[in-house]
Amino acid sequence: MPRERAIGGGMNLNDSRRASDELTRALGSGNAETIARAASTNIWPLYSDHTDMLTMAIAALPSPVLERHPMLRVLHPMTPVLARTSRPFKPVVYADDARSMSPEELDFVYLAHMIAFRLSGDTAASVSYARRLEDRLLQTRVESRDRMDGPLWFFHHQIGSTLLSAGDTSGALLEFATSRQLGKFSLQTDAERMALGRTALAHAVRGSLGEADRALADAQQLPEPTHGHLCAVTTSEAAAAGLLAVDRMTDDVDELLSAMEPYDSIEVSWPFALLARCRSFLAREQPEDALEAIHLAADAHIVQDGSFASDVIAAKSIQAFLATGDIAWAHRVAEDKGASGVLTRLAVVRLSLQDGRFDAAAHDLRLLAADHSLGPAQRSEVVLLAGWLEFGRTGEITRDMALQISRTARRDDSRRQFAALPKQLIEHASTLLSGESGVEFDALTAGLATFEIARRPTLTAGEQRILNALAVHSSTASMASAFHVSPNTVKSQLRTLYRKLGCSSRAEAVRIATRLHLLAGEVAT
Repeated sequence: MPRERAIGGGMNLNDSRRASDELTRALGSGNAETIARAASTNIWPLYSDHTDMLTMAIAALPSPVLERHPMLRVLHPMTPVLARTSRPFKPVVYADDARSMSPEELDFVYLAHMIAFRLSGDTAASVSYARRLEDRLLQTRVESRDRMDGPLWFFHHQIGSTLLSAGDTSGALLEFATSRQLGKFSLQTDAERMALGRTALAHAVRGSLGEADRALADAQQLPEPTHGHLCAVTTSEAAAAGLLAVDRMTDDVDELLSAMEPYDSIEVSWPFALLARCRSFLAREQPEDALEAIHLAADAHIVQDGSFASDVIAAKSIQAFLATGDIAWAHRVAEDKGASGVLTRLAVVRLSLQDGRFDAAAHDLRLLAADHSLGPAQRSEVVLLAGWLEFGRTGEITRDMALQISRTARRDDSRRQFAALPKQLIEHASTLLSGESGVEFDALTAGLATFEIARRPTLTAGEQRILNALAVHSSTASMASAFHVSPNTVKSQLRTLYRKLGCSSRAEAVRIATRLHLLAGEVAT
């Protein structure tokens, strides 16, 4: 049975047979502009029911014609590949043209702009158009759009995907929930499964592992996706499954990671696949491999500050450089980031703690704790980093903090998070837990490849003076003259200083003191 004709407006959103007939006639004419108008006017039923026919027609159109029809340009097979590297696609619609458009056409103009800017890496502009389209859906009623065979579910799905690309996981979840609910009534068989895959991604990043599991399980119960949506569905589901496996450090993690998309993927899920790979490399103490993964992915995409991709790249770069001992590069990455995402903010706290800058860490942790948009995994990490801060400042933690750390250890993703904590903190927390709590905590943290932190040494005033002088004076004699003491006194203090810093030369002492922020009168307490 053919669908009904569109109700009003210049576009056909609901009549599949009419769409096919009009495009067939246009193709027969051989006129590029006629073909483009027929494809644009019938874009939704063609996209839903005649994907191959639509793609073939678009692929044959010359570039000047495509430039005048942004939605067709977005759907051209080569656009996502070129937009992410050499030819960003940022469409322009003039005000005079917009005033003459029907409500249906304006919907698709906003949709085309949102997707085009997202493909080109301009997340801020993409989010701006997502908000405009969201406002239109709320304020402008279009009957043909709001029918069961209309594109309303798809609009919400694309808005959610844009918010997900911007790191707004909670906003994305709301859009995907709406898309899924509408998709249950849609004649498009892929609608519900598309929403479930992206829902699983958002939950996995937030650390709601049970919700992510349920979304993936529900998706597997639905029909296999059609050709037009196959890549989008499979990559989203694979990235979500990879994130869950890495968080739980399961035995099949390698198999699930290998099923994810390659580094140069053009799908929305590529930064999520990168996050899973980097987390796996760092948990296995392979920071060089994490840096290589970041390098390959960053080179293959245009990455804008403020996007989820930028957040992943910055956060995992900081952690990888910390793991290699390259504190200077970790600082450089942290300083390059302005308005950072939550992953980068947590990584910067980790950098401050490992660097002994406890006041900076405390300030950032307070801001993170007050952020109500954090997911369960990020809130758990704030607790663990607060424990590290307490331990770093005093060399011990309270029993209350030990109980909070123990509670966090019961989470499914705790092993990955605990693997990034200092060994001394975990051992000290264990000593404060008694009975079954202690036994359970030891079992949950057993076998982790944790690291040991270098403690800031306590220096006397004389040793601190000598340390500061190392960067200024070139010889023992000049220091002795400057401080009005004998060279033997300076040599004695130098020996003690080298022993406390664990080094044997002037250059090593200055390097270690710089890393631990011991220079310029920063006497440890």
